[in-house]
Amino acid sequence: MSGSNGNRQLPRQRPMPLHDAAMLRAVGVVILIAVGAMHFLQIVPTFDATPALGFAYIGLIGACLAAASGLVAAPGRATWAAAGAVCAAALVGYAFTRIVNTPFDNQDVANWACMLGLAAIFTEGVMVALTGFAVALDRRRAAPTILVPAAAPHRYEPVRALPREARS
Repeated sequence: MSGSNGNRQLPRQRPMPLHDAAMLRAVGVVILIAVGAMHFLQIVPTFDATPALGFAYIGLIGACLAAASGLVAAPGRATWAAAGAVCAAALVGYAFTRIVNTPFDNQDVANWACMLGLAAIFTEGVMVALTGFAVALDRRRAAPTILVPAAAPHRYEPVRALPREARS
């Protein structure tokens, strides 16, 4: 693109406004609490059938609450990554107990139709996708802006710096 005087004009990429980042974090917090709540609903029957899996549920519920607290108190890429990792681990654990007969859960092999389990899979998958989106937005926003000379020697235009991977 060029302006009327021949100077190069680059499209502007504005960082995500703070209120949008806060809304994204709020959605993440609600999803993490929902994942914890779905596992909490199953805690008594799970402890009765397979106590080891019941303790794993307690660990997952605690990890969901910790990740949700982190999104509220200390937002950033690392916090989003932790939140996504918690839900990704739950997805892997669900699939593992449906494929392999384990001491943790020897009653659910091939039981893919559990209603609460399907709701948890959906919610955890949404959180993993949301994490990817939030980390990508944060990465774009964190790119430094540099000034480069424009066609006219007295003007400078802001340009986003290339990520380190793209520089070589």
